[in-house]
Amino acid sequence: MYFLGVESAESETRAIVVDLESATVVASASSPHTLVEGVPIGSQEQDPTAWIAALDQTVKECLNSLGSARDQVVAMSVGAQSKGLVLLDENNSIVRPAKIEGDISALKQLQALNRNFGGALGLSELIGNRIEVDSLVCKLLWLKEREPNNFQKTTSVMQPREFINYWLTGVKKTDAGDASRTGLFDVPNRKWSQTMVDFIDPKLNEMLSPVAGTEKLLGPLRSEIAKSWGLSKELLVGIGSGRSMMRALGAGTVDPSTGVLDFASSGTVWGVGKKPQVDPRGEVDLWCDATDQWLSHFTEERAVASMEMIRKHYGWTGLDMEQAASKASLGAGGLMALPLGHGAATGKGEGMLHGITALNFTQSNVARATLEGIASGISFGYHRMVELDHDFKSIRVTGRGVGSKFWRQLIADVTGVPSCTLVTHEGAALGAAIHAAVTYFQQRAENLSFTEMANYLVLVDDSSWCEPSQENHDFYLEQLSKQQYLAETLIGAGFLV
Repeated sequence: MYFLGVESAESETRAIVVDLESATVVASASSPHTLVEGVPIGSQEQDPTAWIAALDQTVKECLNSLGSARDQVVAMSVGAQSKGLVLLDENNSIVRPAKIEGDISALKQLQALNRNFGGALGLSELIGNRIEVDSLVCKLLWLKEREPNNFQKTTSVMQPREFINYWLTGVKKTDAGDASRTGLFDVPNRKWSQTMVDFIDPKLNEMLSPVAGTEKLLGPLRSEIAKSWGLSKELLVGIGSGRSMMRALGAGTVDPSTGVLDFASSGTVWGVGKKPQVDPRGEVDLWCDATDQWLSHFTEERAVASMEMIRKHYGWTGLDMEQAASKASLGAGGLMALPLGHGAATGKGEGMLHGITALNFTQSNVARATLEGIASGISFGYHRMVELDHDFKSIRVTGRGVGSKFWRQLIADVTGVPSCTLVTHEGAALGAAIHAAVTYFQQRAENLSFTEMANYLVLVDDSSWCEPSQENHDFYLEQLSKQQYLAETLIGAGFLV
């Protein structure tokens, strides 16, 4: 029995087929995406039909590699980029290219929303979350103000996964996970916020898709697609969720006692909870997850940019940098690094090395101070989640550096709990396959839980465990306090951005 998982990200679509019996990936394929060219600075747009073409291509490649066994694929789900704005008119035709995650053209609208609702504190009280500049709510307000004709033409507002699912099944429906990143959703109560909807336009009530409940089945695959894919049996399509929710599920984030550090394009900490843990300071985001729980999420956006800057400066590979860092002692001889500021992606972010002396300014200390600074920044989010009543017993490390015992040990020491990594790192595509499997068995009245399925398909590398050193943990707690004080002082005085 096979399950198909699809990840539709900003840069590419990736599809995998998981064999449930052997708990292995038996087929995979990917296809790149491109951005619309010639848009104003700050805008990021894509053609939604390109996602469909990429999905169609990658799925066909996977099924073709299975040959006659393709009919053993019984269900599929999609995890796609959140916060993309797809608009359909009364004929279900695309109104304009989709504005996607990372689009910052709606900064003025974000400022207006924050003024109206009291910033992060007021929004946390209202919907359980702060609003980001590329949130759907900002994009919709931008659309209404800047492109009123397109707003008037629109009858359906979708995110990328909804649009892909509509193509697959003909059904318009969203899930709480994707909806929780729109800025229009009451996350603790899992429903559209009427206050936020009315602020944009009461007409939006008719444009937004209904939110699925605990029922995960969206519907059967449309017959014409099944025929095109060479399938002779019915294929069930699950509702799926946002890419971040599927990445969390693909890392086995199903138990409140297990945290996950995903070190991909940024440093991200995840943790699920059976109750919503709203952060009134807006430092930890609260989303709904793909398993009917709530997902706490913290991102250290500066992590990768800081590491890449030092690595390129010395001409190191990632392994070279970690080997250099391992030669330095705890605390890098008194050298402390503040990671690049949030403008790092555009080249405007600033960071600093503090405590430089003639003795400690060595390549090894610079490498260790940089990695310690990144780890401390990430651990800030981890410890903030603990303050919000998350009770982690261990943390799984995925993404860059997972093969490095140095990095896993550093994460164990800064968090104070054991760390490990996984046997495979399939990300959101594996999360989607797990979701498809749960959907399939749910329809057969065999209610296998997400926890059971994730524990079966997401395998921990038992040889990768690192236990924290209490002495090192105490040092890093003090280091984090110093780092935060230094950053707040310099930023507050205008010396660091």
